[in-house]
Amino acid sequence: MVDRYTSREMTNSAWFRAAQRVSFPRKGESDPRFREDDVLKRALKAQAPLTLLLVFLTAYFGVPGLNLAPFSAFAADEESKPKKSFWERHGKVEDPTTAPSFEAAPKPEGPIEQTPLTLDNLRVPTQHGSLKESFAAKEPIVIHIQDAHANYEAQKHLSGILEHLILHHGLSLVLVEGGSRNDSLSYMRTYAPLEKRKSVAEEFLKAGKISGENFLDLTSDYPFTVYGIEKPELYDQNMEAFFNVEKVQPDALTAINGFRQAVAELKEKLYPDPVKALELKEIEVQAGRVPLAAHYQELSDEAGKLKLPLGSGEYPNLTSFLTASRLEGEIDFKQVEKERTRFLESLTKSLPKAEMDGLLNQSLELKKGLITPATFYAILKGHLKPEQAAEYPVLARYIEYLGLFEGIDHAALFTEVEGLSGRVKEAYFTTREQRDLARIAKDVSVMGDLLELKLTPDSYDYYASHKGEFKPDRWADDLRGLGTKQKPALTFALTPGPLNAAKPAMSSFYEVARQRDLAMVENALKRIEEFKVPFAVMIAGGFHTPAFERLFKDRKVSYAVVAPKVGKVTAADTEKYHRVLKETYVPMSEPYRRKLGVPGTPDLHTSQLVEEEEKETRAIASEIRPLAFAEKTRTP
Repeated sequence: MVDRYTSREMTNSAWFRAAQRVSFPRKGESDPRFREDDVLKRALKAQAPLTLLLVFLTAYFGVPGLNLAPFSAFAADEESKPKKSFWERHGKVEDPTTAPSFEAAPKPEGPIEQTPLTLDNLRVPTQHGSLKESFAAKEPIVIHIQDAHANYEAQKHLSGILEHLILHHGLSLVLVEGGSRNDSLSYMRTYAPLEKRKSVAEEFLKAGKISGENFLDLTSDYPFTVYGIEKPELYDQNMEAFFNVEKVQPDALTAINGFRQAVAELKEKLYPDPVKALELKEIEVQAGRVPLAAHYQELSDEAGKLKLPLGSGEYPNLTSFLTASRLEGEIDFKQVEKERTRFLESLTKSLPKAEMDGLLNQSLELKKGLITPATFYAILKGHLKPEQAAEYPVLARYIEYLGLFEGIDHAALFTEVEGLSGRVKEAYFTTREQRDLARIAKDVSVMGDLLELKLTPDSYDYYASHKGEFKPDRWADDLRGLGTKQKPALTFALTPGPLNAAKPAMSSFYEVARQRDLAMVENALKRIEEFKVPFAVMIAGGFHTPAFERLFKDRKVSYAVVAPKVGKVTAADTEKYHRVLKETYVPMSEPYRRKLGVPGTPDLHTSQLVEEEEKETRAIASEIRPLAFAEKTRTP
């Protein structure tokens, strides 16, 4: 168990970007629109699906005093609320002030009929996250849940997604990075009553010492197994590289900051004013002081002035974003409601009962948060005949609006914006010195992220393909040369030595992480075959997602990517994760055990954990056991 939650690799910034791709927010459970259960039940008993659909949709979308849009941005009292970021307004990052209470989440009433999982019936409760993409091939089905290490909200949502898959599809196998054996905690369920287990698990989850699957394991009676899929030798190599990076980080961080300062001073001297203004705006956007949508529109306008068209197919996500943002400001949501009502009334008169029943079931899935409004409206659009489009023009635009936002790949969007920004800057450069400085600035930035273990998959690919060009000594010479040409001349105290010394450890960390991709996929398929299950969940950081997708497709294995909702990601999350990792790491492989003087164990897959590997397990048990003993010995 310690191997699992103390050894997740540190390349989690990619997940933090990818995890923005979550679905639109579900309506709060306290919303009066959800208090229609009795009406719905009576309508069902009366076999009145047409009436039921209208009752539900009116309840869901048509509450007096509220606009139609299923986003908090369009609530009638929006102006009185604190300003939110674009991603908070559209449910991409959970706003802690409006997030649903985990404890208050409704539990299913009565038994749930489990159905065999297929990619067609795979649903992710929108209160917990979203289905990002899927690839249909042969069995088994692997559901990759992207992990935000040590982020409390994300781990609670991950737990909720697992619970849904257990209840509705009989999930029984959860595969995890950072472990190499059975890491289940279900044996602790006998240590104390449920409430005590919940209290202790909550404490450890907030401290980053357990993860979402561990939390569910401790606080439920569901029969599922948590199993690690690491290759021990590779995992230990990755950890060794991590500790080596830590050793060289202090001096290397000081050195990279010197290069950053030199780059900043030269930009002020050499860059054209429009480029300096653009970079200042990017800093403001990153700090949250400038709206993202406004910045993207201004960048697009600037590209247009420079004759850098967006319609060439290079920026599909940015184009969708800008179109959706424009529609958001143009749509009359009250008119959408009127047209929707008229359209539903026409459907009740024309649809066969079987199709209407299907639409009813999908509306109920919407109510339960199993599909998004965009998905439901896309289904409605399928019933809108071409000759009817002119009758419902605003509804059609609203459906387009929802579909655009749902279809945006937000990690790719950030990459596209970064690329367009680079092209805009390049268009303003007129001298070789400006272009040389821009190249060095990019490489210094990537080196900084490499040193801090914050590379995204795209950034790592750039580094891997240009590794031979990352020469701090040359950067120092070039920056000094540019400095001497200024009036007055600029001098810089640059020390490339620590960066040269750090490169092997930094490179090794990411190179071994890439080797782990293949090992985890192979081990996942072995465990699925061993446990004889038709599907399993695989939990790993988003840095691994592109490689997982490619490897599963190559093997013609059905695959889906799920992103839990994530709370505000802070430096404290990373610091907490690093601290827990260092405090509790114990080698998995025998060679590394011997190397570090850790006693070996005859069978690493036995249920008996060696003493050194029980640090956190015993810590949890020590919290739970006293109360369990007290409960057993209490006088009646």
